[in-house]
Amino acid sequence: MKIAVIGASGKSGLKFIDLALLKGYQVKAGVNRTNKLTLEKENLEVIKCNALNYAEVENLISGCQAVVSLIGHGRKSPSNLQTEAISNVIKVMENNNIRRLISLTGTGVRKEADKITLLDRLLNFSIGLIDPKRISDGIKHSQVIASSNLDWTVLRVLKLHDLYESKFTLTEFGPAKTLVSREEVARAIILLIEDNSFVKKFPIISKIK
Repeated sequence: MKIAVIGASGKSGLKFIDLALLKGYQVKAGVNRTNKLTLEKENLEVIKCNALNYAEVENLISGCQAVVSLIGHGRKSPSNLQTEAISNVIKVMENNNIRRLISLTGTGVRKEADKITLLDRLLNFSIGLIDPKRISDGIKHSQVIASSNLDWTVLRVLKLHDLYESKFTLTEFGPAKTLVSREEVARAIILLIEDNSFVKKFPIISKIK
């Protein structure tokens, strides 16, 4: 299987690509400004891709069987980055008959049956005060995905870190694990690809009880 990765040069993107290559997948890595994927690796193709540019997204996704979106907000990124980017991704996928889409976002994207911890509420409340457009963009991008006809999954996490990885499980409604390593995110996405689980759902990375 060949996987296209949007936002490949971010921290989560780099961890996912390493694991995907280790698992034997072919990867087309889309990078925008900074190319941190400088080493030549077998089964890896690095392609310049601004996710807001339809033609560049089409060039990246062409020939792939699955797409992973790991787009995150930076200090200078547009407030609607996730929504506009995923709209391009979906159009390209539908036009090229590519079905499987996995997108990473935060637990600020809520579902009615979610089991929300106090810390989850506090962290998302804080983000909402500091950067409300970021929360709004995550929600809108998820709505665009859910309205598509693709085999989509929106993976939700509370707080990412780079320190260590531990055991986790995927649940439909949480509660969310407080700290999630980027290695755990990579493993979760591979699980979603390999067993095609949680199609048309919003799983949360949760702590094993």
